[in-house]
Amino acid sequence: MTPAFSLGTDSLTLRRPSVAEGLALEEALLESICHGESDFGLVAWSPHDRALVMPRRHERLAGFPEAREALRERGWPIAFRSTGGTPVPQCPAVVNVALAQRCRVGSSAAHLEWGYHRLGDPWCEWLAELGVADPNLGEAPGAYCDGRFNVRIGERKLVGTAQRWRRVRGGKDMAMLAHGAMQVGETPEALVAVVNAFQDAIGDPQRFCPEAHIALEQVVPSLDLEAALPGLLVRLDEAV
Repeated sequence: MTPAFSLGTDSLTLRRPSVAEGLALEEALLESICHGESDFGLVAWSPHDRALVMPRRHERLAGFPEAREALRERGWPIAFRSTGGTPVPQCPAVVNVALAQRCRVGSSAAHLEWGYHRLGDPWCEWLAELGVADPNLGEAPGAYCDGRFNVRIGERKLVGTAQRWRRVRGGKDMAMLAHGAMQVGETPEALVAVVNAFQDAIGDPQRFCPEAHIALEQVVPSLDLEAALPGLLVRLDEAV
C-alpha cells in the first residue's frame, strides 16, 4: 500500500517531554491542521514526570482544592486537558500517540466512529503483530475513563482513546485529533489507586477496578518498546 502521508524521522521518535509539554504538542498538532499548515500529523510521547490529567470541569467540583492538595502530597499534581472523561494518570509508564488529520465534510471520515477506528484498528493490528492474542476495540466496565473504543487485550483496557474536532479556518473541512494513551509499565493497581484517591478526596463514591486494565509489559514482558513503536506509527500513517 502506498502511504497516504510521509513520516519524517522525528515523527517515528518517542518524545520525552513533561506532561504539560506533551499536552501542548498535541494542541499544536491540531492547530497546524486548523490553520491549513498541514493535512496530517502524528506524535508519540511519554512524559518524564507525572500528573493526574482531567477535564477542566473537575475544577468546579466541591472539594476540588482539597483533592488537589491531597494528590500533590502523593506526588501527583493535577493537570487539565481539553477532552472529556474521567481523570487519567500520565507518567513514564504511559505512552501517548496523537494523530491529527484534515477531514472533508460530507466524506466518510467526518464522524466520531470513523475517527476511533482510524486510530484503534491499526493499533490492534500492531499488537497482533507483536504476538498479542485478542486485541480488540470495546468497553472495559470498571476502567477509569471507559469508552466504546478502548483498545483492549481480551476484555481489559490497554489504551484509552479520545477525540477532538475543530473547523479548519476559512473552509468547511474539519480537523480531527485522535489520541490514545497506552499503559506500558507499572501495574494497573498502581495507576488505578491514583484515580481512586482523587475520587475519595472529592467524595465521589465511584471506584475503578485494576482488573479492568492491563499493561503491555504484562503481556509482552521482553518487548523493546522504542524499537517496536515505529511499527505502530507507520501503520497509523498508512491507514486510510
